[in-house]
Amino acid sequence: MVEISLGVLFRGFNASKFILYTCLLTFVALVSLKLDNIVTFNYAFVFAPLWACNLLVFLAALIGICSFCTKPPATTEISMRVDFHAMIITTTEHIFLFVFLVMTFVKLEFSNLFDPNYPLPWTIVFCPLFGLSILSIVIAIWSLRHEKPFEFEFFYAINIVELVFIAFKLDKQVDWSWAVVFIPLWAVLSISAVGVLYALVLSIVLARSRHFIPSHRRQHVYSAVFHTFLVLPALVCLVLLTGKLDSMQWNDKESADDLHFTTVFGPLMISLFFMTLMSLGIGGPPSGASMTNIWWFGLRQPLCPFLLEKCPSLRTYANVSYRLGSRRETNENTVEERQAVINNTPEDQQDEPDSSTNSSRRKDRSSTQNDPEIAAASSSTIVRQAMEKYRTDFAFHYGSELNQPD
Repeated sequence: MVEISLGVLFRGFNASKFILYTCLLTFVALVSLKLDNIVTFNYAFVFAPLWACNLLVFLAALIGICSFCTKPPATTEISMRVDFHAMIITTTEHIFLFVFLVMTFVKLEFSNLFDPNYPLPWTIVFCPLFGLSILSIVIAIWSLRHEKPFEFEFFYAINIVELVFIAFKLDKQVDWSWAVVFIPLWAVLSISAVGVLYALVLSIVLARSRHFIPSHRRQHVYSAVFHTFLVLPALVCLVLLTGKLDSMQWNDKESADDLHFTTVFGPLMISLFFMTLMSLGIGGPPSGASMTNIWWFGLRQPLCPFLLEKCPSLRTYANVSYRLGSRRETNENTVEERQAVINNTPEDQQDEPDSSTNSSRRKDRSSTQNDPEIAAASSSTIVRQAMEKYRTDFAFHYGSELNQPD
């Protein structure tokens, strides 16, 4: 059974990641078309998605800074101040990326402006990324202390060696093959592939378990499948790109040099497509609202709650959900969910009636102890009940009456 819920979209939608992954997907598609000479426009149009993404970040940060200066939060609102600092840090990272894009564009489009004997070296072009990689280590530590996500900072930090290798290779300062240059990426993607395969196997095992409700089991499976389609296509893209750049011979008739860049970057576009879907809250936990900075554009709250507040009519659609599957399967899942909830109920709640009964008994016992007549009557009643039980259980062993002593 598959459940389609707009509430999942409103809870898990991460606008920042959605814009970033969409721009990257468009950029990779334009680069592949440009390298295959299918399109003839210059690199300014190829870099247009990245220009737009960075300019949008700068505009959102500027409005957020103005909102912070005009109405700063109280000193006790530490989380809002931490979010503001996180926005400033993210904007600083995009400044480094923007400088790298400008220098790359100048290198590719206006290389004739430089002396042929002294061209602009790629090592200088990659300097903003070198600085960003070093800065990302500090930012990752800060994010870890303040419980903020640092996926991109971690990506920059672990790939600093890869960036150095690529810059040296493009400047022909090292005579290595691209297979050697991509060794850091091989290591990272191989470890990631092992991790997602392990997660996929674990999700299949958990899917057969009865200790989780069906919605949680489906969530584990969807997350593992989406991460698998995120890592494995990227690894395939790296294999194809290495063969393309090194002109490897696939067989006696075909070589990797005959591959089009559209084919080479196709798996990478698949990975970016699944990353875009995950930014919508599909295939992962609904953590979009908790991972979105509230200071972009001065909203002071996540985007989806802001839209629901400004457009109350959207709340009706946020409660709409569809379940695709047979009615019998739906009923079985509902029964399993109820049974799982009952099994996960704490024992204290299940024993609540017994505890109330025991407390009432203790109250009755204390009241009988305070009154001597009631205590005597209750003791005689207890003796009578004990004698009757003894007669019922053991009277057939004796020929005489039980009230007669032995």
